[in-house]
Amino acid sequence: MTAPNRPLLLVSTLASLDGLPPEVRAVLDARFEIAETDRAAGGRMDEGSVLEIVGGLGEGVGLVDPRGEVLWMNARLAAVSPAMLRAFADACVQGLEQLAEFDTEETTELEAGGPHSVRESLSLEESEFEVVVAPFTAEGGERRAIGLLLDVTANRRLQNRIEQVDVAGGELLDLDTEWVSRPVTVRLRQIEDRLARGIESILGEAAFEVRLVEPRTGQLELVMSRGIEPLPIGQRMFARPEGHGISGLVASSGEGYVCGDAASDIRFMSGLPEAASSVTVPLRRGERVIGTLNVESTVPCRFGEEDRFCLELYGRYLGLALTILDMLVVERYTTNRQVVENISSEIRGSLAALADLAGRLDLGGDAASAGSLREATAAIEARLDTSAGGPQSILGAEAFLRDAEIESTLSGHRVLVADDEPQIRQTIRAVLERCGCEVTVCEDGAAAIEAIEATGSAAAEPFELVISDVRMPDRNGYEVFRAAKDAAADTPVILMTGFGYDPHHSIVRSSQEGLHCFLFKPFQVGQLLDEVRKALRERAT
Repeated sequence: MTAPNRPLLLVSTLASLDGLPPEVRAVLDARFEIAETDRAAGGRMDEGSVLEIVGGLGEGVGLVDPRGEVLWMNARLAAVSPAMLRAFADACVQGLEQLAEFDTEETTELEAGGPHSVRESLSLEESEFEVVVAPFTAEGGERRAIGLLLDVTANRRLQNRIEQVDVAGGELLDLDTEWVSRPVTVRLRQIEDRLARGIESILGEAAFEVRLVEPRTGQLELVMSRGIEPLPIGQRMFARPEGHGISGLVASSGEGYVCGDAASDIRFMSGLPEAASSVTVPLRRGERVIGTLNVESTVPCRFGEEDRFCLELYGRYLGLALTILDMLVVERYTTNRQVVENISSEIRGSLAALADLAGRLDLGGDAASAGSLREATAAIEARLDTSAGGPQSILGAEAFLRDAEIESTLSGHRVLVADDEPQIRQTIRAVLERCGCEVTVCEDGAAAIEAIEATGSAAAEPFELVISDVRMPDRNGYEVFRAAKDAAADTPVILMTGFGYDPHHSIVRSSQEGLHCFLFKPFQVGQLLDEVRKALRERAT
């Protein structure tokens, strides 16, 4: 299909273009509508016809003899510097010499199977050029070169940047056995540090944020951030084209977005202080969009389409790294659960044998030994039930509640506990109240945040300790943590998560901002109390 408004180029016959190298012919086909004319005859084009054709091209074009003299040039070539013109002529001479190696007395280079043209590279004045050199035989038989000067600076720069992306992406995926064995929070911190270095090398900027799409709700959860302030507590962002900023648009459309002027772009949501421009790209798992990567700058119009392209390439590495991390977390979760179930299955058979032994002792008249054996068996079964309960249990709580005494060191301290699992929050409440604490329990994150904020607006003192689950249906652990710190910066916070699973990456973000500690469910009641004592002691100092 012919492009509209292309200038008409008349040639003697269409076959007369066969003498041009493919590179030049491709440029002609793209820029002109070519038609035949009876202006000249003879099959192949003469020198004047060739120069008339190529003289109107946008690139620099020149005719050079074997001695390096420029016999003719178009306006574009005439505008270059003397140094560039000299380098162009030298490249044409070198090209002719290379092409001459394929010539014979009886055949042309085309018939002999030699090259139609050669390319010579030039680096001059901080720019990169290529010269396409094609042979041409004048009427007197002298060999000459038609040279096409191409500015490839942008292409070379893009190639170099793609190589930078490849290096930075390789660092993201440099995963060894030591990395895999570390806790999920440590692994995420390392990915964030590598990501920061990669963005710095690719874009020369340091402020970024990564958000992942929560599959059930479509909410864009903040995972990693450097220099960009998080949304206020209670404000949410979803993968929707309207009303949720540039990240919401990118996550819903799967298309990158360059914001040149943050002040005039109604989609831009403030993040980096004094931000003037941004570039946002989707993160993908295969063809599915799993999140967004957003980079901001205080410089207006800082990013262009080339930046967007490079960041999208880098985003594919990041998406793969986060996918691998999630797979490792889920694998560890399921493995731990299966191990507990297998051990429970094996031990219960032995417990049944012990119960049978207790029955025989009873029949033999040794009631005391039978009773002791039954008590020990029942205790083991209770432990197994608790362990098999996984994240919905606290190990050793039953024995503690039966035998523990009130601790003076914990008596009277005000503690808030938030967890959507009734068994967890009620067990923690019972344990802490047994130690003399005044405990407020909340069944979800919203209620916890409301209770925390109420202490800041009323005469009541803030909570002395906040214990919260990470994964709750309405608010995540980071939001509870942030509310506690906003109400009173010295309030220690303990976060809990099942088998190290941290779907909102709340632990990583909170750890960077002063989290006291995190506990992996199911944890021992003694471990909980040790951290509670430590947190309250540090707050008092």
